[in-house]
Amino acid sequence: MSVSEDELAALIASLGAPAPAAPAQQPAPEPGGWIAATQAGLCSSCRKPYDLFAQIKADGRGGWISDCCGPVAPPRPVPPLPPAGPPPSTITELRQVLMDFEASRPRTMQRNLGPSELGTPCQQQIARKLVGAPRRPVTEPTWAPFQGTAVHASMESVVSWWNKQLGRTRWIAEDKLYIDDGQQATADAPVIPAITGHGDAFDLDNDMVIDWKHVGKTALEKLARGKRMGKPTAEQVSQEYRIQAHLYGLGHSRKGRTVRWVRLVLLARSWSYDESQEWTEPYDENVAFAAVHRYYATHDLIRDLAVDMLPDLIAQVPAAATRDACHFCPFLRPGQPSDWNGCPGDKPLDQIVERATAGLIAPTQGDTQ
Repeated sequence: MSVSEDELAALIASLGAPAPAAPAQQPAPEPGGWIAATQAGLCSSCRKPYDLFAQIKADGRGGWISDCCGPVAPPRPVPPLPPAGPPPSTITELRQVLMDFEASRPRTMQRNLGPSELGTPCQQQIARKLVGAPRRPVTEPTWAPFQGTAVHASMESVVSWWNKQLGRTRWIAEDKLYIDDGQQATADAPVIPAITGHGDAFDLDNDMVIDWKHVGKTALEKLARGKRMGKPTAEQVSQEYRIQAHLYGLGHSRKGRTVRWVRLVLLARSWSYDESQEWTEPYDENVAFAAVHRYYATHDLIRDLAVDMLPDLIAQVPAAATRDACHFCPFLRPGQPSDWNGCPGDKPLDQIVERATAGLIAPTQGDTQ
């Protein structure tokens, strides 16, 4: 029995068309560059057909995407094969990651200074930060500041929860504060950036600035010793901490809030919360204004010294070389000359010993001649 061409076509159609075969470029395509199709097919993204020699690219899922839909997303990095022996030390690997992470943070890279930087007694340290002077290489993770950042984030959640328990807003946490508006550029002077910061917390019930400090044994003992010796309140904590608290007070005051007190809450870095201490002082706007004035004076001095043209003259900005100011200074370069590349910091060891032993060793007769 003969079958006509039309009958044969109808029979084939009734059986259904076979599913399109995957292109023959590779049986299980992996992400790669664009290639010319060796046969027609369907774009795995939009399901539109593409012709022989069309530009196609593996989509990473076993199909092909055509140039009708553009390039596919880059493939995920393939992790290295695990080593044959014991795994590498996580502490060692994490050490460098922490240093790189800290260096990438906006706070680390910024030149606009906030309340925490303006409290330092060393004007030269402020000047070096303002002009972007080279900093000493970071050779170890800034572990204490890292912990402090984590504690601050947690305390923000704590006071927010505290407000919910009270059913009202007693605490204002992490509020953006505009402490000084700065100065617009003029024909005679360059722009001076505004001074801003984020206040840790403000207690509306007591009109009080709260500044959390996550500190170790040394800071706690210093405050306890100052109280025990009856030192004036202003001398019981570092000037950096004290000035920072009053600058935050100025920022809250500029927002129309009544500020009567500033308080440092020194949260113990040990296992026991009860080792924590606090320091409180009446708010004094003059302390804040003095810090703002020095900020402007430092900008003027940088300009007068023409540090942009003669960088080594940055060393002429007055420095307050003390152990507290120098210990964490990013520009410290002990034993080297004071120039654009760094500052030698505190006095040499022989001068420190001489100062500490002054009057304790009586000179002999031979020494007086």
